[in-house]
Amino acid sequence: MPEFERFEPPMRLGLIGDTHRTSRTKRPLPVDLLLGLEDCDLICHTGDVNARWVLDLLATIAPLRAVGGNNEEDVLGQELGLEHFFEIGSFKIGLMHGHHTKLTARQHTLDRMRGVVDCAIYGHSHRPEIEERDGLLMINPGSPTQKRYAAHATFAILTVDETLRAQLINLD
Repeated sequence: MPEFERFEPPMRLGLIGDTHRTSRTKRPLPVDLLLGLEDCDLICHTGDVNARWVLDLLATIAPLRAVGGNNEEDVLGQELGLEHFFEIGSFKIGLMHGHHTKLTARQHTLDRMRGVVDCAIYGHSHRPEIEERDGLLMINPGSPTQKRYAAHATFAILTVDETLRAQLINLD
């Protein structure tokens, strides 16, 4: 069983992933994303951060938890780790990127997190979704910077009190 970092509810979590910003270009994160994260108690990044300056910036807004993806610069991915688990009140939540498999990120996350947590937050595909499968709330916040196959650049908000409530936020 993984070790869970504990927090007390209520909490508002800002969920982002796949920012893909490098230390060379330093293209800024969208202003609407940064403003949307201001009221959050915790920011969770699902990986493919790519550059430390992104983490440093997000940490000025709220406490930050992040995992590594498959495109991290230098040793950043090793420093971040592949998974992070936390407990807010009675809810267990897992954070991962979802890339260490030949399965889809969604299926890999479901297989890894089902029976371990109540809510799984993952990335890799850039496809935003909120879905309940087999009793597991699965959230992919998409990407605020590279929408790829998605209709919009996005991030998500997860509100945790006596329930779990997730919402996708379109940035364009």
